[in-house]
Amino acid sequence: MKVWLNSHLIDAKDARVSVFDHGFLYGDGIYETVHAYGYKVFHWESHYKRLLNSARRIALKCPWSSRVLQDRVVKVLKANREPDASARITIARGPGPLGLDPSVCPNPTLVVLLHPPRDLRRCWAEGISIGITKIRRTPPEALDPQIKSNNSLNTILAKMEAIKMGVFEAALLNLRGYLTEGTTSNIFFVKKGEIYTPALSCGLLAGVTREAVLTLARRNKIRARQGNYTPKGLLRADEVFLSSTTLEIAPVVRVKLAGRRGIRRIGNGKPGPMTRRIHALFRATLPNPAVIPRGR
Repeated sequence: MKVWLNSHLIDAKDARVSVFDHGFLYGDGIYETVHAYGYKVFHWESHYKRLLNSARRIALKCPWSSRVLQDRVVKVLKANREPDASARITIARGPGPLGLDPSVCPNPTLVVLLHPPRDLRRCWAEGISIGITKIRRTPPEALDPQIKSNNSLNTILAKMEAIKMGVFEAALLNLRGYLTEGTTSNIFFVKKGEIYTPALSCGLLAGVTREAVLTLARRNKIRARQGNYTPKGLLRADEVFLSSTTLEIAPVVRVKLAGRRGIRRIGNGKPGPMTRRIHALFRATLPNPAVIPRGR
């Protein structure tokens, strides 16, 4: 595999990051995951804007322009002969003396690499399961959720719990007991033809695909609400689905609650009509709608 490290495209086996990089030592850095269809990065400007926003919120220098960074993503895709794949852009604080002061790290580290391939057709056709975990989402008062941070321990712990529960994805509540998001996805549910999704004020990342879904709903006169929702509301929904750059729109057909026996079926246990409609509308906006995404 070829990866991009700082200013060079190299073999992954030759990639080296300093042991003094504060990204390695303290998780001090940010990232974005993007997806390409036919070497065209979808919603690039939205992803780049969010990357800059994350950098600004942690006072991290991002010296790469939109054009340069996008070009490096495409170079990695082409070097690996993967026109339709997901790539992760990581910007770490860079090397510096031990200690938490970021000002001692003048040169950030840039890494671009591909996600492993994954066929999503089964997920779309049959649906997936999620688990509402005991692990709660880090509150905004402690860590701004609009920082797409390299420090993923909160969601790693939730993912570990989800694996023990035997589900595809975790769904995290905030400290008040309201739904927030998955470990790498945003959550939607459908009731009587209307779409509901947790408000950003609940403490979740403003997902690029989440915003695309809300935009599609407005354009197609589908009512979409954002608010504070409990697990009870989710379990009573007619349909549930997740959105993310790499999943696109993934129907949820089963939900498990941490500490409870059994698993609850959503609707008739199959992907619902609104979920299919939203996904069809989303796919119609893609550069190449026939392409099946790979990666996570």
